[in-house]
Amino acid sequence: MERIVNFIAETGYKNIPEEARQLTKNAMLDWMGVAIAGSREPVVQIAKSYAKRIKAIDEAGVFGGDFRTSTELAAWVNGVAGHALDYDDTFPNSAGYNFHPTVPVLPAVFALGQRYNSPGRDVIAAYVAGVEVESRVGTAIGHHNSEIGWHPTSVVGTIGAVAACANILKLSDQQVRMALGIAGSLTGGLARNFGTMTKPLHAGNAARNGVVAVLLAQEGFTANDSIMEGENSFYSIFSGGRVTGLRDIDQDLGEKWHIVSPGLSFKTYPCCRSTHSGIDAAVHLRNMPGLDTKQIAKIICKTSPWHIQLARFHQPKSGSEGKFSIPYCIATALLKGKISLQDFTDEQVADTEVQALLSKVEYLHPAEYRKFPSSLAQEVVVKLNNGTEYSHKVNLPKGEPANPLTGEELLAKFIDCACLLLPQAVIERVLDMVNNLESLDDISKLIDILTFRK
Repeated sequence: MERIVNFIAETGYKNIPEEARQLTKNAMLDWMGVAIAGSREPVVQIAKSYAKRIKAIDEAGVFGGDFRTSTELAAWVNGVAGHALDYDDTFPNSAGYNFHPTVPVLPAVFALGQRYNSPGRDVIAAYVAGVEVESRVGTAIGHHNSEIGWHPTSVVGTIGAVAACANILKLSDQQVRMALGIAGSLTGGLARNFGTMTKPLHAGNAARNGVVAVLLAQEGFTANDSIMEGENSFYSIFSGGRVTGLRDIDQDLGEKWHIVSPGLSFKTYPCCRSTHSGIDAAVHLRNMPGLDTKQIAKIICKTSPWHIQLARFHQPKSGSEGKFSIPYCIATALLKGKISLQDFTDEQVADTEVQALLSKVEYLHPAEYRKFPSSLAQEVVVKLNNGTEYSHKVNLPKGEPANPLTGEELLAKFIDCACLLLPQAVIERVLDMVNNLESLDDISKLIDILTFRK
């Protein structure tokens, strides 16, 4: 606990290696693109409307909203926007746990940074502090956390948001302890809500929790100063009693940087990570000579049962459910040879051809997939009416650190998302600011552009 507290309070831009700084820029650009595109979604429109009705103090900008609101509400709405498409980054499969690291942290840092006119260097340091801390917490409880029905992005992400916010405000060690204690009683989020508007709400809540906890602690608000460890602690409650502390997982803080290794996974498709290997396999099969989708009799997906729990909709009825449907994603990839943002509307999910094909998907869980439940490996087998079979296995989907997106692919993803709302000239300004973030004197200059304020 003390090492984490000290790390949060003391980490600055100069402590962070150059590789971690560059990866931070990649993560920021990826998330901003996803949040800009996500700001159009119905769930975000509702959140924006809610924030506007409150008529809060003018402190921080809402992406694509052309208005400013309180720091906590801006973090909340932008957090919802950044997760609305389920297109934001994750920790890699090699980390052994499953949650989205950037979406709870960056909207909170941006909102506080804008309120206090923070320079780019401080934003970089705060983001890295948040990701490094939530990675250690995730190592301790992430796997257990999801097994008992919590959504780790909201649970672990709240702690990451607190770490980042406390860092950017340069809180004292004691204030950091109080902020963590406050956050322990704010966090939550049930995985049962996957496939609904409430899943992105979890991410927004985590960002807002970080802001609220830190601002309260700054004012002298108190909490239990050892809430993280021991009996009935944060670790214990959110791991179902299986973990009571970090077990020295924090000993390499400030020495080994998890943002560098194991790194971050950037998504190639706007849907649950559990669908991605199946999509990659289906796209490969779609391009094989002789595979006629009209002649498909059966589709088998070999995968771990764990992925069926995460992506639990066999016959989705909405765009949101389609994001958590392996059969829908495989069927769409086979029919179109790709997956895009446009494939996750209610109309596309209801398409009769897609529904007919996804009904032919069956699951198999061979021993090799049961042995490593969280493995992302999946094999898709397509059987035609004439008995011909095609199959392809993907061990790691595109975007994992061991199978990474190139710099050009990351840039293309950002532009593809950003161009939905921003003209090319503005996109180029954003790119220039992010590429030179360490030289930016005030993060507000970037956020005002994304808010559509001139």
